[in-house]
Amino acid sequence: MPTYDYECTKCNNIQEEFHGMKDEQEILCNECQSICKKKFSTGSSFVLKGSGWPSKEYKMKADMTRKNSRMKGISNERELAGDAVKNIDDLKNKVN
Repeated sequence: MPTYDYECTKCNNIQEEFHGMKDEQEILCNECQSICKKKFSTGSSFVLKGSGWPSKEYKMKADMTRKNSRMKGISNERELAGDAVKNIDDLKNKVN
């Protein structure tokens, strides 16, 4: 259900109300019980959820770039220490 902002005509109190789009209700102020008028809302509570949205893809790409950099650093450290295995023959030599 949508959220609407209402402003009291008497005390200018602003409050949120939840109701259907077609509901025409008389909203009373929580403070002074006077009639409130619906305010024009400039903001939106629209949120994109799920996979495939650019913000999620950018975050995943940044995470993968960070992980790749970390793995490259570990690989370079092992190579400098002489522990790196570059191909199957290196692996066989290390095991034997």
